[in-house]
Amino acid sequence: MIFSEIAGHENLVENLRNMVQGGRMPHAVLFSEQSGCGALPLALATIQFMFCRTRKALASGEDNPLVKGLFGDQPDNLPTQDSCQVCSSCIKVRNLTHPDFHFVFPINTTQIVEKGKKAPMDSYYDIFRTLVKENPYFSEEDLYRAMELDNKMGLIGVNEAAWLINRLSFTSYEGGEKVVLILFPERMNLEAANKLLKSIEEPTEDTYFFLITNAPGKIIQTIRSRCRLIEVPPIDKESLAKAIAEKYRMDDKKALLWAECSQGSFGRAMQLIESSEEETEDFEDFISLMKLAMDKDLPSLVSFAGDLAKRGKEAQKNFCRSALKNLRQMYLLNLGEENLAYMNPNQAEQIKDLAGRLDKKNFEKYYDIFNDTIECIERNVNAKFIFGDLCNTLYLNT
Repeated sequence: MIFSEIAGHENLVENLRNMVQGGRMPHAVLFSEQSGCGALPLALATIQFMFCRTRKALASGEDNPLVKGLFGDQPDNLPTQDSCQVCSSCIKVRNLTHPDFHFVFPINTTQIVEKGKKAPMDSYYDIFRTLVKENPYFSEEDLYRAMELDNKMGLIGVNEAAWLINRLSFTSYEGGEKVVLILFPERMNLEAANKLLKSIEEPTEDTYFFLITNAPGKIIQTIRSRCRLIEVPPIDKESLAKAIAEKYRMDDKKALLWAECSQGSFGRAMQLIESSEEETEDFEDFISLMKLAMDKDLPSLVSFAGDLAKRGKEAQKNFCRSALKNLRQMYLLNLGEENLAYMNPNQAEQIKDLAGRLDKKNFEKYYDIFNDTIECIERNVNAKFIFGDLCNTLYLNT
């Protein structure tokens, strides 16, 4: 990944580039974002720029044979503001195969790695490389789906922390930086976090940590306080529309519409455009759930709750997040603010129909119901109790 491939975030790109060029890159950086807004591409582009041998040669100011070998004696356009993409380090980082670049992410037992065992972290690397190559704006759910975790949550445990500490204890293979990328550190348990704290707090020379989170408040304070926090905002509408148009060969007007309804998340835009079966199912299930509540059909609601309880935890949370998004859109419609609703064009008619049938005084209650459901799922409350209560509460408040 290089800076010029990133959708939007021009100011962040400039700041990160200046940090590297000025030798001011913090030893621990925490990127905080809403899912799919570009933190991973920013981190990967920065890491590749750090490792780029051409950049280092140009920064030294010396007549370096590496630059001549790659670009000739009198190159017209030396890559001074981005990675060169052709040196050995750039190629290795881009392919996620650089021996001094380690990545850690939540894992669990899976049937596709060592026959259902929780293998060492690097056993999952091929899965991770494929996912990043296909979509660097992927979500936590996309990662779990790629690893085929089914209904299990990923975890960064003490074994993963010990594995990383062991890797960092070795001298750099190529004599330069060692970089660690930690995805979703909010999934790190307390024992693992405490084990890694010293490495993050007092890293060895030329060791850098990049952490990417969707929930910074769930990371223990001792780790958060050791990191430079970089807030990654949603991608601006124009830049996102341009990226969508290029990726899907779509006309500008239609791309802008998708950019608006995805609210600054390229990952979300790709999900919407590609209309995954699961997302369509979540939307249709939400419409059905609310109609059953309005019709006061309690037996069907009880059956519906049982079906929801059988899903995996991430799928359950995604259903609730989808419900919250739909409720927001309907509330804005009831306020006469359709231009702010950012509806999926394929779902707009059903959203408008349901919005006209619900009392807007109840929307705050609905928000609380679905937010409480997400919290209960994350606390591992019995799923039958969770969704039985959800459907019963909707029945009583609709």
